[in-house]
Amino acid sequence: MLFGKKKKNNAELGKIIVSETASRQNIEGYNRLKDNILYMNADGTKKVIQIESAVKGEAKTTVTCNLAVSLGLTDKKVVVLDLDFYRPRTHRMFNLSKDNGIAEYILGNKKLDEIIKHTEYKNVDLITRGAEIYNSSLVLVSDKFKGMIEALKSKYDYIFLDCPPVLQVSDYIHISHISDGVLFMVCYATTTKTQVAEAIKELKKNGANVLGTVFTMYDRKKDKNYYSGNYYDYTYGEAKDSNKEAVEE
Repeated sequence: MLFGKKKKNNAELGKIIVSETASRQNIEGYNRLKDNILYMNADGTKKVIQIESAVKGEAKTTVTCNLAVSLGLTDKKVVVLDLDFYRPRTHRMFNLSKDNGIAEYILGNKKLDEIIKHTEYKNVDLITRGAEIYNSSLVLVSDKFKGMIEALKSKYDYIFLDCPPVLQVSDYIHISHISDGVLFMVCYATTTKTQVAEAIKELKKNGANVLGTVFTMYDRKKDKNYYSGNYYDYTYGEAKDSNKEAVEE
């Protein structure tokens, strides 16, 4: 679990809370997730991480950006790509303009170095959507987009792909083919077991390597299984093949 119960005024949603001076208690969930990512990529084969959820509103963008900052503080170079072409929001997290991004690069109006935006956070860069993209599939399957990912691999230790929800947009089919693994968001008391099972099934059916899950918006008061000091702040593990096992994981 990375932050608490979803509320309209939840101060942690849509914001970057990770910093060198942040309270360890407030960012412990991100630190645990960051350490797991570092461990899993010890051999350097899991650099391109696809961040997914079953439906919208599961804090996918918040987790993506905070995790990027957490890794940046460990001297890892990270770039975040906004691949949610329908609801791009990463630029708001970093207080940057979304202009001049992937759309302009694909059209040939900008070079790769010209669309990389440097954030105020150490070792963290951002590539926004840019102008509106009407046919996302055309972009995601293009040789130019695939070439961009390969070029970024030589520049960065991690490439985070902030993607649209699996059950609402089919872009994950194409993105899964260029990513090294998927982090899957599950929102407490919001995402249903059926949605989780269906989304995991679709991801694995299309060749995605599901690395683990991130439990968000957890309400400790409503969970009878929570005991102070004995409940980790997020769940993490390999998703199983069957629907039942995927839900339990």
